[in-house]
Amino acid sequence: MDFSLLEPITVAKTLAFTILLYVSYQLAGQSRKRYPPGPRGYPIIGNLFDLPKRDEWVAYKEMSSKYNSDIIHLNVFGSSIVVVNSLEVAQDLFDKRSSIYSDRPRMPMLNELIGFDWHFAFMPYGELWKERRKLFHKEFTPPATLLHRPRELEATRKALVKFLDNPDGDYLSKFRHLSSTIILGTAYGIDVQNDNDPYVNVSERAVYAITQAGNIPSYLVDQIPALKYIPEWFPGGNFKKQAREWREYADATPTLPLKYVKDSMADGTARSSIASRLISTMEEEGSRTPENELLLRDVLGSIYVAGSDTTTAVLENFVLAMVQNPEILKKGQSAVDAVVGSNRLPDFSDQDSIPYVDALLKESLRWRPITPLAAPHCLTTDDEYQGYHIPAGSIVVGNSWAMLHDEVIYGPDTHLFNPERFLTPDGKVDPEVKHPEMLFGFGRRQCPGMDMAESSIWMTIASLLACFDIVKAVDRKGRPIEPVEEYSSGMVCRPQLFKCSIQPRSPRVETLVREALQHETF
Repeated sequence: MDFSLLEPITVAKTLAFTILLYVSYQLAGQSRKRYPPGPRGYPIIGNLFDLPKRDEWVAYKEMSSKYNSDIIHLNVFGSSIVVVNSLEVAQDLFDKRSSIYSDRPRMPMLNELIGFDWHFAFMPYGELWKERRKLFHKEFTPPATLLHRPRELEATRKALVKFLDNPDGDYLSKFRHLSSTIILGTAYGIDVQNDNDPYVNVSERAVYAITQAGNIPSYLVDQIPALKYIPEWFPGGNFKKQAREWREYADATPTLPLKYVKDSMADGTARSSIASRLISTMEEEGSRTPENELLLRDVLGSIYVAGSDTTTAVLENFVLAMVQNPEILKKGQSAVDAVVGSNRLPDFSDQDSIPYVDALLKESLRWRPITPLAAPHCLTTDDEYQGYHIPAGSIVVGNSWAMLHDEVIYGPDTHLFNPERFLTPDGKVDPEVKHPEMLFGFGRRQCPGMDMAESSIWMTIASLLACFDIVKAVDRKGRPIEPVEEYSSGMVCRPQLFKCSIQPRSPRVETLVREALQHETF
């Protein structure tokens, strides 16, 4: 129906009637079965006013404590939302019962209005998702990821030069350039420009849209899909305008870089990449069909979006932790020096020899998880768990933050940055302490790019420790500036910009870094 042809009062009446019918239908289908505990709520709207407006992960953990349950239930306009706050329950549901907990809920704002339905992380569980997951897994898990390490090392060396050239500059832009160089180079063979790169600009805007719309419920249209038909001018319809603006970046993200590869292959200038290699293989096998190109487009677009922002956010966490904990910085530097020495830079041959860097990586993932709430799952059939009824269609969310701050798993004072919680008393990595993989999701929906992301972060941490002091900035009077520990709230949670100083540890560092970039073969 074209709402623009109707009088506003007619639209309002029609919309109100539609919402009432929808909610009544949802409520009528619910029995008096025993649901997991949660806030009482109100008629029709349910727990709409109980939904936290920010720091949802903390609020849901507090609900767990209040109701003495690791699993809580909310109802919003008849839609069932279940939040899982413990690792034990997450493993029971997302792993042991993955056959019914691996779907995605309908995401009207993210998929239907903004247009991220091509991203396999948000696709429903089915054949299209399986095809994309299979290709992603093949290209971004060991042993294939070993082929990507030269690009990771080259990008890290370039980032070190940037820190040398501008030690008091914007660390965030350096990390973004680093992660984009790795992803765009690996996937498409694109050399990222130092400033204002068009591919980086598109991905950053796309990622922002995902962080705002990816959590459910972020917008009322996610609970009442009929709202997607209202016009932009209708009261409350501003989300339609926002979705239209974001859609430009959602459409460009998978298509723009792949077009670059096709054009460069046509004129003979293409650099080796996953895209160029797979397109060449398809041509040799006679399998270059629109369907296979679409599959390739979607998979590479997914890693393009997912990889760049998450890597950047974890490195921001690391820098903040070093500024706040100078004694930990010194321990990390000593650990790297003991293995690498002072006449070379770290490389991937050192990865199994510096357990303190492993611990720093894990704690940077755990301490302030960049995805404190995992992407929502959807239950495909009714289920019974611990005597509770969980209805089919429920949105089921894993509270990664709650699990990564569980003192039973990670010891006391989980609010503090302490890499030694991952080490044995003799300084080795403790295999008994859970790897913070909950950051990457759960069950069949866990991100298969975890290995590549962690190897990039490990190399960056080791290299920064080898080369730089990461300390508090000072004001004009020479007084230290305390970083303000504030985090954004959304699907990806990252620290707000803070001032710091990243200075070379010695004059020798500059020679090592510049010579390494000039003479090493990547």
